[in-house]
Amino acid sequence: MTRVVGAQAVIVDELRRVLLQLRPWPPGWEPPGGHVAPGEDPAATVLRETREECGLQIAIDRLVGTYHFRGIRVGCDQVFLAHVVGGSPERTREALALVWSSCDQLPRALFPWYRQRILDALGPLGEAPIERWQSVDLGHVLRHGASLTAELGGAVGTRLGQLRSS
Repeated sequence: MTRVVGAQAVIVDELRRVLLQLRPWPPGWEPPGGHVAPGEDPAATVLRETREECGLQIAIDRLVGTYHFRGIRVGCDQVFLAHVVGGSPERTREALALVWSSCDQLPRALFPWYRQRILDALGPLGEAPIERWQSVDLGHVLRHGASLTAELGGAVGTRLGQLRSS
């Protein structure tokens, strides 16, 4: 069995929008989450990381699945569907910006493997957790870099104000 090295929370609001954060390094948009410490439960990781990164307390609704990497990344992540139960959104050194995004308007500079994970999380409720293999190769990295460059050309400033207006 591959050790779970990361855990993310697909946090959904009442309009079925997903909370995303802009990470400074490596730069790009992703759901809150982080590295699972040795001996730590991945569910505890997403609770801790979301509070540290975004200032929000969340409740986990279900395990969406386990996602194995193939290519230049190794290990696997667990992804959880969650909702906010407390706190208030805040920017931190790990989350330079926060935005609620509808599934059909995800940022271009979303790390490529998260799109499928978000779609899986928003799928029918009651499904058993899935297991998926995802490729991460140099082409993914280069396309992500191009998307990030294009988005930083102006869209990030627009996105920064979206969280406050929602």
